[in-house]
Amino acid sequence: MIRALELVKKYSDTGHHYLPMSEEIPVDGVIRTVNKEIIVEKDEKGQERINRMNYEISVLQALREKLRCKEIWVAGANRYRNPDDDLPTDFEERREENYKALKQPLDAEAFIATLKQAMKDGLEKLDTGLQKKPKVRITEKGNGWISLSPLEPQAEPVNLSRIKSEMLRRWPMTSLLDILKEADLRVGFTEKFKTVAVREALGRDTLQKRLILSLYGLGTNTGLNRVSAGEHGESYKDLLYVRRKFIHKDNLRNAVSEVVNAIFRVTLTGW
Repeated sequence: MIRALELVKKYSDTGHHYLPMSEEIPVDGVIRTVNKEIIVEKDEKGQERINRMNYEISVLQALREKLRCKEIWVAGANRYRNPDDDLPTDFEERREENYKALKQPLDAEAFIATLKQAMKDGLEKLDTGLQKKPKVRITEKGNGWISLSPLEPQAEPVNLSRIKSEMLRRWPMTSLLDILKEADLRVGFTEKFKTVAVREALGRDTLQKRLILSLYGLGTNTGLNRVSAGEHGESYKDLLYVRRKFIHKDNLRNAVSEVVNAIFRVTLTGW
C-alpha cells in the first residue's frame, strides 16, 4: 500500500494515461477485485496496462479503509494515530486487573486451549447442523464451497402492503418508475453518480435515463435483464455498463443524502 501511494505521488502531475510498465505496480492488496476490469486493461497485443487515473482512485479508496481501521497509521495524527497509543499506558503495571476486566486468563496456554476448544465445538456444531439442513451442502468446488438452496419467500410485511394500497388509492395510474423519475426531475439525485472511468462520454440525458432504469431494476430486484426488455430503447449491455461505471457505494450514499435532505426541506422546514 505504501509503495502504491509513492507511485501515485510520483505520477500525479503527469498527463500519462497509463502507468509505465517499467514500474513495479502493486495490485494485490491495493485494488478491489470488482474494480480490476476498469484498472487493468489490455492493448492490441494482449499486454496488460494499468489505467493511471482509475488506479489512483482505487488506491485512495483503499487508503481510506485502512486508515479507518488503523491498518495504516499516521505519525503525529490524533484520529489516525498509532493504535498502540490507544492502549492504557499503565497496562503492564495493572496487568492482572486489566485481564480480569477483559475476562481473560493471564496464562497464554490457557487462553489458546480455550480458543482451540471453542473452534472445535463450533466445527462440530456446523457438522451436526449440516446433516439436519438438506438445503445446505458442501460442494466439491474449490476447497469446499458452501451451497445454499433458495429459501421459501417470506410473507410480505403488513406495512408494505398498506403503503402499496395507499399509493394505489392516491395515484392509481402512477408506477414506482414514474415516482423515481419525478424525484430525479425535482431533486436531481442522478447528478451525484460520477463515473469511475477516465472520462464521461455519455450525454447527461442518456445517462439520466439509464441510471433511473438501472436503479429501478436493482432496487426492486427486478434485475437489469428484465428491465432491458421494456420498450425504452436501452439494451442490457447499456444498463450493465452504467451499473459497473456509475453505481457504487459512495455515489449511492450521496444520492440518498440528496433525496433525504429534500424530504427534510419539505416536511421539517424548521431544520
